[in-house]
Amino acid sequence: MNARLDPHWQYHGLRAVVLENAVLRIMVMPETGGRIYSIVHKPTDTEFLWHNPRGVPRPVPFGASFDDNLVGGWDDLLPTVDACTFGGERIPDHGELWALAWDWQSTPTTDGSVCLYTAVSAPITPIRFERWLTLDAVRPEVRIRYRLSNLAASPLELIWGIHPMFAISPQHRLDLPAGAMLVDQASAAQLGTAGQEYTWPVLPTAAGDVDMRVIPPAGAMLSGGHYATAPSEAWFALTDQAKQVGIAMVYPPEVFRALWLWMSYGGWRGHYHLAVEPWVGYPLALDQAVAAKRHYMLDALQSITYEVSVLAYTGLTQVSRVERHTEHMVALA
Repeated sequence: MNARLDPHWQYHGLRAVVLENAVLRIMVMPETGGRIYSIVHKPTDTEFLWHNPRGVPRPVPFGASFDDNLVGGWDDLLPTVDACTFGGERIPDHGELWALAWDWQSTPTTDGSVCLYTAVSAPITPIRFERWLTLDAVRPEVRIRYRLSNLAASPLELIWGIHPMFAISPQHRLDLPAGAMLVDQASAAQLGTAGQEYTWPVLPTAAGDVDMRVIPPAGAMLSGGHYATAPSEAWFALTDQAKQVGIAMVYPPEVFRALWLWMSYGGWRGHYHLAVEPWVGYPLALDQAVAAKRHYMLDALQSITYEVSVLAYTGLTQVSRVERHTEHMVALA
């Protein structure tokens, strides 16, 4: 059976475009930042993305607080996370794209897959942001192609990233390639101290080593943010070990040179989720990233195209590597 795309759904009064095959069901909400709101593994009835139990998708004014309007799901963020003043302009919290309505259309395919095209132009930064989300005809695999275009006749400094917020439990395990890590913020010593460097997955603390692959319970009342500053490979995997089902991403390391982990284990506004976010640079305030020379420069009228791949997998309790081949992805134990 081929995949199918249905643009006629509504969720809380807003358009919801559903892409579905025998294994995955994906819901995209173009009117609220082009948000990928839901990714469900149908055989196990597993929702991979976290949803705020105290908030629902709704239109919000441009420049609003992202955190105060948090609903969950997967957002694409540009050109900053932290609100800042840059180039004489005030750039809003979590950037310019998430509060806008995006254009959308179904794109024809010839192999039984389905493709949803979404696009938006940023109102402050001269950027056109385009995304093609393709669900495979039969496999639990999604390929997402992006194109960013600098519309200005001068170079453009910016950062951008992928912002999926995942549902978690104490039975979940996060696997990343071994590499250098930096603690940016931590609510308690169990998540390190700001400025601390370590090598994934072991975080040394005064109370002993902490295995960062292990997800604490919501009652831990912890929150924090860490950077993977030089990943040896460009992938991550999050596995529900009890159900033996998980989700993995492969991303281009030449574009995304850092990975941000936002961990809310009950310690931030009572929320329990994990965001694993590939970013082109850090820190996540544009002015600071430019000052540190860890940003991305788009030349005048330049476009950049890149692709990330997402895979749902079963039968594993841990992942040592995720590989992307020409025709498919594979997660390895």
